Amino acid sequence: MSFRAKMITGIVLIEGLFLLAILMSSLGILSQSRKQALVTRAASDARLFATAAAHALVSDDIGALQRIVRQVLRNRGVTYAAAWDGDGRLLAHAGRNTVGAHTYQAVASVAVDKTSYGKVEIEVADRGFGPILEQAGRRIIVIALGEMLLTGLIFWIFGRYLMRQIAAIEAGTARIAQGEFGFQLPVTGGDELARMVAGFNGMSTQLKALQEEAAREHQQVLVANEQLKERIHERTEALAVANRELEYLAMHDPLTGLPNRILLQDRLLQVIRAGRREAASFALMILDIDGFKDVNDSLGHQAGDHLLQEVATRLVSRLRQSDTAVRLGGDEFAILLPGVAHGAGAEKVARKLLRTLEEPVVLGDRRVSVTASCGVALFPAHGDEVGVLLRHADRAMYEAKRGRRGFLVFTPAMDEEGDNRLRLQVDLEQAIGHGDLVLHYQPTIDLVTGKISGAEALVRWQHPVLGMLPPAQFVPLAERTHLMGPLTFYVLRLAATQARAWAEQARPLPIAVNVSAVNLDDNEFVESVGRILQDAGVASELIELEVTETALMRDPERAQAAIQALSELGVRVAIDDFGTGYSSMTYLRKLAVAKIKIDKSFVMDMGVSRNDSVIVRSIVDLGHSLGLKVVGEGVETAEAMAVLASLGCDYAQGFHLARPMDAPAFDRWRQEHA
Repeated sequence: MSFRAKMITGIVLIEGLFLLAILMSSLGILSQSRKQALVTRAASDARLFATAAAHALVSDDIGALQRIVRQVLRNRGVTYAAAWDGDGRLLAHAGRNTVGAHTYQAVASVAVDKTSYGKVEIEVADRGFGPILEQAGRRIIVIALGEMLLTGLIFWIFGRYLMRQIAAIEAGTARIAQGEFGFQLPVTGGDELARMVAGFNGMSTQLKALQEEAAREHQQVLVANEQLKERIHERTEALAVANRELEYLAMHDPLTGLPNRILLQDRLLQVIRAGRREAASFALMILDIDGFKDVNDSLGHQAGDHLLQEVATRLVSRLRQSDTAVRLGGDEFAILLPGVAHGAGAEKVARKLLRTLEEPVVLGDRRVSVTASCGVALFPAHGDEVGVLLRHADRAMYEAKRGRRGFLVFTPAMDEEGDNRLRLQVDLEQAIGHGDLVLHYQPTIDLVTGKISGAEALVRWQHPVLGMLPPAQFVPLAERTHLMGPLTFYVLRLAATQARAWAEQARPLPIAVNVSAVNLDDNEFVESVGRILQDAGVASELIELEVTETALMRDPERAQAAIQALSELGVRVAIDDFGTGYSSMTYLRKLAVAKIKIDKSFVMDMGVSRNDSVIVRSIVDLGHSLGLKVVGEGVETAEAMAVLASLGCDYAQGFHLARPMDAPAFDRWRQEHA
């Protein structure tokens, strides 16, 4: 068999089998998904059937039970429904009790107040799906065979052309091996093979020239001194090229090829001098990619580098030749816009760039949408020095990112706000170091016994000028800086000390402490938690850590590992604000958590939104099915508390029960409600 036949046969077989495998696998996944959906539906219908039949079984109302059975049989796909009493007697049934390849049974117990009164059974059938699968299988085979035939034809035509060019190169190689140089092979077309033949011809010409040159050099030994001068000249030129390359590298970013901060400062200085001489204006824009750290963490630094290169290419493609795009470092870029004198003109350019960046970028097997935040400073309105313009453009960018505005032009008020944030950051760092933060505690009530089951520690800051500050005014600042770790550990130490004090008073009570996504990113977080508990001398079961569902979904694998390590340490973990992070059932089953806390937005709106009531019921059922306790947050009325209790929720927390209070007030409240 020739090389061309082997190549075509191999490619056709691989292509056809690969396509067949993909299609058959997809068909199998579809069949399995259909089966799982029917099984899940049968189980759900059985539970609903059991709930509907409970009253009839308890009251022994056979007529009502028979009506319910017939009603169940009307559901789509249900072929059989039956109900038995506690002694196993068949009380009512409807439909045909048949079992087939696409028929699934589900049985549910009928229990009231933990007393079993019988059971119900339903069968769900999907008879029309089997023929569809068989027909799909036959079509898949026909498609695969057709694809193999088409691939074979294409590669037969291509192989014929390929072998003709290779044969010509082979013949030329044989002539060179025999010492023949300078001949030319015919060049057909303009593709890669044609260029290869042209390159071969060039090599033949060069070999001929080298042959002739060698003969001449044999006769020109006396001109060695002249040749030495030429080499010295070549070295000098090479050094000059190397110097130019070093200068380029010093002024440009090696990843994107854009000018770097050094070159930007030089060009800024030039346009500032020109602007002063000619009364000309320009705009300086700083652009920062949103969520770039998430791309690096989830897809790797290689994907992050590719994203930066793509952003640089898109920026340059949308700018004028007179504009300058610069990579400042990390995910931050700067753009110099000569002649742009007003914020409106800068905004027009910024919106154009932001729209360009929003087009998805392919990173591996994912399509990632890119958003960015832009800040602009104008010369001379916002500064006439390099450092001032850079600082003001950066401040505007930060405000745009903080407010998710996309684009903002610098205003003097931003400088003041930035200074206030900086002062607040310095004050917060000192407050953590000096112990100026205090904890307030909000109780959690057991909805079955009515007794207090725990408390959540909520940090407050007694600022010497601003007064008592709630966490919303300084925790986000800590998360954006290096202070989140120290703040969390400070709160954990206070909570552990209080938990030990209550335990020593023979009134032990678990205390929950909120944890940020930033803490989960710390590889030494779990070890630090264990060390704090050991230093405080408190049992690990008296401390509970709360992590929001959104924080868990930021980096699921890292969060899962951290929670598992905390669980092994004996510290219970609760998922806070549940219902807002879109976590999956599969992921929840992997987490070693003890509780889920329903987000207060659902609990507070139960009375006015039927959807929220359904959501709360679903979360309670989900938590119990996973063996977890469920806490309802945001309980502000007696009606909300009663609804939670009726839905089987385990615990409640909110202003209706008690507002957060300091430790002495909490002790008094606890004594009054003992």
